[in-house]
Amino acid sequence: METGFSSGIEMKNKTLIIQIDIGRGTQWGTANTIDPIRNIFIPSVKNYCSKHNYGYSLITKSEYDIKYGTYDFLGSVNKHYSFERYFHFKNEYDFTIYIDNDVYIYPDADPIPHFKGLMNVKEPEGNSSKIFRQVNNLGENFGYYNSGVTFCDKSSANILADYMIKRLNDKNRPKGKNSDNMLLNEFILENLDIFNELGGEWNYMPFLPNAKKIQKPNFFHFVGIIGKEIINKLQLNQISVIEFLKEIKNKKQL
Repeated sequence: METGFSSGIEMKNKTLIIQIDIGRGTQWGTANTIDPIRNIFIPSVKNYCSKHNYGYSLITKSEYDIKYGTYDFLGSVNKHYSFERYFHFKNEYDFTIYIDNDVYIYPDADPIPHFKGLMNVKEPEGNSSKIFRQVNNLGENFGYYNSGVTFCDKSSANILADYMIKRLNDKNRPKGKNSDNMLLNEFILENLDIFNELGGEWNYMPFLPNAKKIQKPNFFHFVGIIGKEIINKLQLNQISVIEFLKEIKNKKQL
C-alpha cells in the first residue's frame, strides 16, 4: 500500500490539530488517569503545534450533546465523545489532524509531512481486527486501523465528516463492535481510493499484544485499558511519566 506521503514538506498555517477533552474526560480510567492527560499529554501536543506553527483546537463542549442530547448511537458515552471530532472536520484548513488526548508527542517529533487523502496507523493483530474481518467477510491480510491519530486532507475530511454525521442521523451503527473505531474502519473499507496507511511512528502503541517495536516514535499512544493501567501504575509507584517515555524511546530495540 502506498505511504500517502510525498516530499515531506512542512505544512505551516495550513494544518489544524484537534483534540477532545469533555467533562470528566473522554478516556477510560480514574481521576489519576486524567491528571497526566491534562498536565503532560495535551500540553505536549500544544507545544508541538506552537513549534511548527499549526492551528490547535481543544474541544471541551459537546456538539453532539447540544444537537442530539441522548447518547444512544455508540456503545458508551465516552465513545460518543470520541465521535465528537467529526463535527469539527469541516473547517478552513487544508489539513486536519485528530489526536486522542492520551497521546504524547515527543519534543523532537518530526513535522507533519505533506500527504493526500485519509491516513491511519494499522493496529496490531487482535480481537477487534478479527471481528472486523469476520463481520465484513474480509481476508486475513486486511488491516484494521486505529482512529486515535487520523490525518485528513481537506477533501477527505469533508467526505469523512458527511459520512459520519449521516451514519449518526440514520442510526446506522457499525457491525461487530459498536465503537467509533469500528465505524472508521467501515468508512475505510468503503473508501479505499482515498485511504493510505500511516507509519507506526505517528501512533506508537507498543503495549498492545503483537505490537512491533520501532526506533524513533513521534507520537506515543497510551491506548485502551492497557495504556490507562500503565499510567496509573506509574503514578502509584511514583515513576515520572516523562522519564518513562524517554526510557521507552531511548531503549535499543532488538
